[in-house]
Amino acid sequence: MKPGRILPILFGCIAAASLPVQAQPQPNAQWRATETNLFDLIQNGYGIVAVTSVAARSSGLPEDTYVLQKTNSVYRCVETRAAETGAVRSTAPIHCAELVKPYTD
Repeated sequence: MKPGRILPILFGCIAAASLPVQAQPQPNAQWRATETNLFDLIQNGYGIVAVTSVAARSSGLPEDTYVLQKTNSVYRCVETRAAETGAVRSTAPIHCAELVKPYTD
């Protein structure tokens, strides 16, 4: 699938999925948590195709979501930031999840 076709779908998924990544798979889950990190994805040829920045619902802190794609594989990585005097720092490790086909029990 070409990036131009998948981006509108991804933006909808990102907007609807601003909840934290769940450790246990949920029925019909579109995203599966992974131990892979943003650095490793980029080193393995994934490119950043979209970035969104919103306030996290749970904390109100700024949250950046990076969408990475390589051929037909898509990941999203979420970074939550906190403002300090004159600087911005990450408040938690960046969590990544892989886009997967939803399943049902």
